[in-house]
Amino acid sequence: MKVLVYKWNSYNQEDVINALSENGCSITLLTLQPCNIEEDEEFTYTVSGKLKAGGYDILFSINFFPVLATACHKTGTPYVCWNCDSPLLAMYNNAVFYDTNFIFTFDRSNYEEFKSLGIKHIYHLPLAAGNFNNILKHNTSSAYDVSFIGSLYEKNSFDNISSKLPDYLCGYFDGALYAQLQVSGGNIIEKLLTPGICRQIEEITDYRQSQGSFADIRTLFSTTVLGFKAASMQRNLCLNRLSVYLNKNLFNNRKCFLHLFTGSDTGGLLLVKRHGKADYHKEMPVIFAGSLINLNMTIPNIKTGIPLRVWDILGCGGFLITDLRIELMDYFTPGKDIVIFEDIEELEDKTGFYLSHDSLRAKIAQNAYNKIQSGHTCQKRIETLLKIISKEL
Repeated sequence: MKVLVYKWNSYNQEDVINALSENGCSITLLTLQPCNIEEDEEFTYTVSGKLKAGGYDILFSINFFPVLATACHKTGTPYVCWNCDSPLLAMYNNAVFYDTNFIFTFDRSNYEEFKSLGIKHIYHLPLAAGNFNNILKHNTSSAYDVSFIGSLYEKNSFDNISSKLPDYLCGYFDGALYAQLQVSGGNIIEKLLTPGICRQIEEITDYRQSQGSFADIRTLFSTTVLGFKAASMQRNLCLNRLSVYLNKNLFNNRKCFLHLFTGSDTGGLLLVKRHGKADYHKEMPVIFAGSLINLNMTIPNIKTGIPLRVWDILGCGGFLITDLRIELMDYFTPGKDIVIFEDIEELEDKTGFYLSHDSLRAKIAQNAYNKIQSGHTCQKRIETLLKIISKEL
């Protein structure tokens, strides 16, 4: 299969391209970038020309891009994408309805939403672990007790606009955010944005959308504003509490520490050992493999799906403690492959328990690694994707 792959700075880009090649695809990279991912006539014209001249079987991208969908629609070329973000606001565009689209998304709730809208070729396909064998074969020693890699989202839209909101709206949103923190494995923020609240948001904010977008204010505000604020609150609260807990106790008669790898401001986390932002390909796998415990905290925007971070931790042989997302139960057994926490107290208790039980922790990590290698690598996911496409074309 001759494939034109749109290349941008997605984390798993290299693994996906390699997986396509391993599955027999001939790859050409499209590196031209649009001025606007939803509307760019010049970009669409150029890509359409490449598709016509190149005789490609499909155009592939990680995440859905309306400009790519439009170019494929104009040339009758199948457009295949695998979404690694959810919800992906670019999906709320009229270009999503083209029959030439073949859209794969990792969050089942997102799949069900767009399936109900009448999207013909949409499929649920979980994300997968990358291949980090080359970097890990030279780095196997344990260096960290408990590690978290990720942003604290301290620069979020809610903090930027909160001072401009009426007091009653600020109070309402504070209550909604606090309620979200009490929910494990779900998202209630969007449901708390009633029609009346949404009308008030529209009156005092300026959300400018492209002509083809059909995203409503509830989706936009819950995702781009409240979702990131809720993630910021959760991460700061959990990291602060857990670092204090570790500081107060001994595990196997020794002191353990919480290591944070981020580019964010960590001024409020006094007991956390701060490191800089970890490079995804060179440093992240070594941290995952070299940590006794790896933490995952999923942004509320992801309602049911398993984020890429989970697959990568397990694919590196790391031991994982994660918050709940319902799709985890489809692939892993809590206490056997992974460990799930539902509140801060449970996070503290389970972290302390597994720091004190080395053999059990190693067995769980090995179980998960074996499961990943047998059925959840990027190569196997792309194999599944291509089989589906082959049947449909």
